[in-house]
Amino acid sequence: MIDVTIVHCWSAPRSRSTALMYSFHERKDCIVLDEPLYRRWLEENKDSVTRPYTEELINGIPPKDSNPEDFAKWEKEKEDLNSRILSCVETLGGKDDGEKRGIIFLKHIAKHASLFNFEKDCEMNCDRLVVNEEKVHVTHKHLLLIRDPLHSLSSWNASTDVHNGNVTPNEVGIVNLLYIYANVTSKSDASGNISVLDSDDLVSDPESTIRDLCNDLNIPYSDEMLYWEAGPKACDGPWAPWWYSGVHKSSGWVRESNHVYRTLDPKLLPALRVSLAPYNFLKQLTHRYRSRGPAPCEIYEDPRNENLLVYIGTPGHSRLVPREIAGVSPWDSSVQGGDATWEGIRVYRGKILSLERHLKRLFRSAKALGFQNVHS
Repeated sequence: MIDVTIVHCWSAPRSRSTALMYSFHERKDCIVLDEPLYRRWLEENKDSVTRPYTEELINGIPPKDSNPEDFAKWEKEKEDLNSRILSCVETLGGKDDGEKRGIIFLKHIAKHASLFNFEKDCEMNCDRLVVNEEKVHVTHKHLLLIRDPLHSLSSWNASTDVHNGNVTPNEVGIVNLLYIYANVTSKSDASGNISVLDSDDLVSDPESTIRDLCNDLNIPYSDEMLYWEAGPKACDGPWAPWWYSGVHKSSGWVRESNHVYRTLDPKLLPALRVSLAPYNFLKQLTHRYRSRGPAPCEIYEDPRNENLLVYIGTPGHSRLVPREIAGVSPWDSSVQGGDATWEGIRVYRGKILSLERHLKRLFRSAKALGFQNVHS
């Protein structure tokens, strides 16, 4: 039996997704595919999306000034996703190195997700694959690579000559990643098949983050994933000269500080507002976030308190929200000037002690402070 793990890495079109692709490319047990859905997506959107290489990619023909060895790379892009995956499986199964397992890493762009069959992961019947007279067992894993949309948008103008400054939620990609998460987790057998990784964790602590990632994907960790040679790679898509110049200068993961205060062009704010809520949700699913402090059982004496719903708002304008997203606006007078009144209420044997008396005292205190639209 040959075990093949197919990692579908979904991200926004930024350099860290390419760097992660290079990490997997360094593994001896891995084959990498760079954006295998890109050509089909561009073909379907050619009337609304402009790229310097649109016709060349769709037709599988390199630009006129290309090297002869580039022809095969452009022609390869005309193959469909399933054919390319099958070719990778056959290559892994045909290796004469004694290994009975391998990895196929597919770097996807989140906005290409509409072209992916999440119900089946792969339209070919992987359960009946046989390579060199051995059955092949295929496991699909989905990896969502996220980044704070403020950081992504603050560097948006670096590639305006390629993407024409097209700033939409689809281009930023976080909303699409939430769509992917919903599709994968809606499957009955989705348990353990999706992981979320914040790219800021990769640059703040590369080794620990990649170790955790390999553990989540159920693949062995390799130090090879930390470094690579600078320059173009064999796994690069033919569009690399337009997009990858920055990451081609890198030679591995380097610790960076993310504590940078950035400004943002006001025209980018609409995309930021749409992207923040999905990002905040997905970030809570990352390994780093989940392990940032003591386990819930160590925090709450009563385990039910972990899943409390909190009532926030004023009468007629309120809602119940999970405790982890409950908060007060920084412009609230309680934050700005310390204006607040509160009541501590005890519960005995499932009953609230003297609720009416507590509420009357709370409203008397609020009236004394001159509050209107008292929160409750």
